Amino acid sequence: MSLDANCRFCGEPWDIYEFHSFPNYNKAVKAFQKYGCGMFNADPDDLDSASKCSNPVINPQLAAIAGALQELSDYPDEWMDAEQYL
Repeated sequence: MSLDANCRFCGEPWDIYEFHSFPNYNKAVKAFQKYGCGMFNADPDDLDSASKCSNPVINPQLAAIAGALQELSDYPDEWMDAEQYL
């Protein structure tokens, strides 16, 4: 089992433990749901300054599945293993 959550815009995998490196875990999770991996470019103390992921799409199907998983749940543990739905 992978511990990765995929970006809803480009499909890139990110270790879910990355959210713990932010001052506010819950805000980081919400920012990832909204902006995808673009949130990692924002100031960790000001995630409202984040912008949507602009990376090239590496897997459109995986990105779509990641987006669906993130819409269905606010818990990153439930976003893991999106590849199983391909």
